[in-house]
Amino acid sequence: MVSFLDKFKAGVAEAGNKAKVVVEINRLKLQNNSKQNEIKREYQAMGKLLFEAAVSGAEPLPKVQYEKHVSRILRLKEEINANLWTISELSNAKYIDAVEAATDVTPADLTLPIKALPDSAGTVALPANPAPQNTAPSPEIIIKKEQS
Repeated sequence: MVSFLDKFKAGVAEAGNKAKVVVEINRLKLQNNSKQNEIKREYQAMGKLLFEAAVSGAEPLPKVQYEKHVSRILRLKEEINANLWTISELSNAKYIDAVEAATDVTPADLTLPIKALPDSAGTVALPANPAPQNTAPSPEIIIKKEQS
């Protein structure tokens, strides 16, 4: 009788842990959805700036007017990729393909790295975005999995 109760308690505890993981994964997915909506708003703001510049004859659009939007979009995409990595870790995935896992509204030339495979130490190196011409290349983005 005692062994049955012990097994039952262990099963309930395991189900509780799995439920916590599912809740965390759903929270991260909701965050990513919110970040994707922010990215869409940034694109709309840049489009409005371009339209206003074209209508007023102030073409080309000065970099200072759109660079904060580009920086924000790239930062949001990094946060989304970090969340996708956490989701893959929580669901015991070996790798994650950000293009398949999230709806991306970014033009192909602005997308962040797509695939990340952990090395034996649990470190994932994502190649940085291609640098625009006449600028120094960006450093790699490193995500290190904490050892437990």
